[in-house]
Amino acid sequence: MPKQESKKFSKDYSPSLLIEIPKEKPKDWATNMTHFEKDKTNFHVMSHLECHDVRREKILKAHPEIEKLADEKDPISVVVVAIINVLQLLICYFISKYVDSWFYLFLLAYFVGAVLNHGLFIMMHDITHFTCFKSAFYNKLLAILSNLPQVLPSAISFGRYHKDHHTFQGDELLDPDIPTKLEIYLFNNSYTKLLFLITMPVFYAFRPYLKKPKVQNSMELLNIFVCLIYNYFIVEVFGWKAFTYLLLGTLWGLSINPVGMHVIAEHYEFNKGQDTFSYYGWMNYLNFNVGYHIEHHDFPTCSWRNLPKLRQMAPEFYENLPQIESYFTVMYKYIFDDDIGPYSRIVREVDSGDVSMEEKEKKLA
Repeated sequence: MPKQESKKFSKDYSPSLLIEIPKEKPKDWATNMTHFEKDKTNFHVMSHLECHDVRREKILKAHPEIEKLADEKDPISVVVVAIINVLQLLICYFISKYVDSWFYLFLLAYFVGAVLNHGLFIMMHDITHFTCFKSAFYNKLLAILSNLPQVLPSAISFGRYHKDHHTFQGDELLDPDIPTKLEIYLFNNSYTKLLFLITMPVFYAFRPYLKKPKVQNSMELLNIFVCLIYNYFIVEVFGWKAFTYLLLGTLWGLSINPVGMHVIAEHYEFNKGQDTFSYYGWMNYLNFNVGYHIEHHDFPTCSWRNLPKLRQMAPEFYENLPQIESYFTVMYKYIFDDDIGPYSRIVREVDSGDVSMEEKEKKLA
């Protein structure tokens, strides 16, 4: 597929679509709005404040009752995590007794293991926002429990770096969700973008350490130790095929699988000037409402079960924004649409009204 010529653009002073919400409902899906002028060698640089901070203030002014909803703790996450953990152990037992073919193992890992381990990842994500218990420590322990069948220890580290994604969304250095310039250079056609989707967990795992690494703390070390013990248990009791099933479920659930395409759908600039996108389709039942992503960034402490309620309580802040049609469409568009790539992200320049770099560094310390 031939590369298109890139155009250079200066800083964009137009407001974020999330701040200046359209007055009419969109006539098309966000995934059909990709064909606008852009510099394919760089991100879209805009000058607005962090849009969800602005939105949160406006929403609470119009609907102060939402503050109580956003702070509600939801212990049902304990039940969900426990059920999926037990299911994965039962499947590991089934594999050890009845699955001899590696081919059938791969199918099971892609269509079942990926969905279940991705569901645990979404629960881990929600729990790291301390949505289950009032105690931060208990939330961290539950996040580690949800991390066990995922094989790769990540719960505590993910929580620490993911906090930066919310605090500094759109900051090219401090937001670990923003790709690097090297990724823009490497993944610039359909073949390499497919390769990126396949290897996406690698980039999301190591990108934060390349941008702004943190010193490991004791909870991270506990997370690693517990996961290693669990992995040893799986291999000893159920064998290497069961361990491979769990590992592939994690890698495929966060890469070339429709359930993991929310990673692309959430913040890639499908529609010009829109920093975050929501998806309201049926896959939210598998993904525990992670599709309600504008809502999630507006109120990060709002539990996954309360996100639909949040949207219903403040419809004027959500209904007129372009939405994601489906995660299958996102996967197809990311691979084959020349107007979507690692450069399709909005980065913000700090101005006099924004938080200074010194203040950001203090928050990170």
